[in-house]
Amino acid sequence: MTHLSDDELAQFALGDVPDGAKWIEHVASCTQCGAALAEYSRVITIGHSLEGAELLEPPAGVWEGIHAELGLPDGLREVPGNDRARPRTDSDTTRRPASESLHLAPRRRKPHRKAATALIAAVALVVGLVAGAIGTSLLSRTEDPRLVAEAVLEPFPGWSASGSARLEEEPSGDQRIVVDLEAPREGLREVWLVDPETSGLISLGLLSGSSGSFSLPADIDLTRYSVVDVSQEPDDGDPTHSGDSIVRGSLSES
Repeated sequence: MTHLSDDELAQFALGDVPDGAKWIEHVASCTQCGAALAEYSRVITIGHSLEGAELLEPPAGVWEGIHAELGLPDGLREVPGNDRARPRTDSDTTRRPASESLHLAPRRRKPHRKAATALIAAVALVVGLVAGAIGTSLLSRTEDPRLVAEAVLEPFPGWSASGSARLEEEPSGDQRIVVDLEAPREGLREVWLVDPETSGLISLGLLSGSSGSFSLPADIDLTRYSVVDVSQEPDDGDPTHSGDSIVRGSLSES
C-alpha cells in the first residue's frame, strides 16, 4: 500500500475511515504516515480546545481568503457574525422560505474531503503563526543587565567636568563598566580601574565620545580595583597613565 494522501490523512484524523482495517494496518506500520496522522490529530485537538474561547472579529479579507481556498459557492460565502449586526425581526421569519428554514436546521453530515483538508490546513497555519510569533518573541527577548555598583565621578582641579560610572552584570555573568563623561572635548581619554591602597592601575580602554562600555576580564578583583578614573592622554604611544586625571570616583554597591 502506498502512503496515505493528505486528504486521506485528514479524513482519518476526523474519524472518517472508509477503508478502516487497511488504513489502520498501514498507519501502524508506516512511520511517515503515523507521524503525519499524529500532526493532523494534534491540530484538530487544538482546534477543539479553542471552543468557547473569546475570539476577535477578523477582517473581511480573512474570510474571503478562506472562501476562495475552500472553493465555496456564492450561496455559502457568508461572513460569520454578520447576522449579529442587526436584531432579527418577525419579517425575517415570515419571509424566509420553508426550504431555507429546513436548510438551516441543525444536522450532522460527513465533511467534504477537500473542505476538511483545507480546514485542517487553515487551522495548522494559524497555530503555526501564533507559535512562531511567540517563539520569536521569546528568542528575541533579552534580560536587562543587573546594576551591581555605581559611582559619581568628581572632577580634578582645573577641570570643569562631571560624570558617572556603573558596574553592570549580564545574565551570562559577564560584567562591564559603563562610563558617562561631560567634559570639554580635546585629545584622548582613557578609562582606568584604580586600587586606592596601592595606586595600581588597570586600563579598560579609550573613551570614544561622551559614553563608553568596557567589558571586564573575569580575573579582575573589584574589591581591590574599586575606583574608576578617566584621564586625559597625549597621543605619544605611551600606555601608562599620563597623571592628568579628569574625573574619578569610587564604586559602591547599588
